[in-house]
Amino acid sequence: MEPVNLSSLAELCDAIFRGDPADRQADPYLFAVIKKGDSFELIEYGVVSKSELSDDVKPPEGCLALVLQCGGWIAPVAESFDGSGPEHPRPSVHPQRKRMFCTTAIGNDSEIVTVLRVAGDPSPQTITGECIGVVPQALRSCWSRRILSDAA
Repeated sequence: MEPVNLSSLAELCDAIFRGDPADRQADPYLFAVIKKGDSFELIEYGVVSKSELSDDVKPPEGCLALVLQCGGWIAPVAESFDGSGPEHPRPSVHPQRKRMFCTTAIGNDSEIVTVLRVAGDPSPQTITGECIGVVPQALRSCWSRRILSDAA
């Protein structure tokens, strides 16, 4: 089967909601994209915790992608910050924090694409390439439990 265009999928799922990131549901909401015959279906898992996503949720057979939508805080990061240590405060307490909402899709060979919306900025950013953080790590853990089939 051809690879899934995760950028298009994430942008489509993000576009369903119009409005400011502060107006969106913040709880992590997960759904799976599966192929049944010649059509595609969404299976809603609903609100999931990081531990459920990392340890318990198993993508359904024939899953082409998982999509997680969630909100939170975003703040600038110093260029020298490597992701470890206490040099950078949590975004929620940073003086330059802003509300954000992201739609993150994982599929293919653990490829991840995120559409990020930041409060006050009308243009979303589509982020591809190496993704780090709690959300990508939990999605990779979940995606690794998928059942490979001819459809996936």
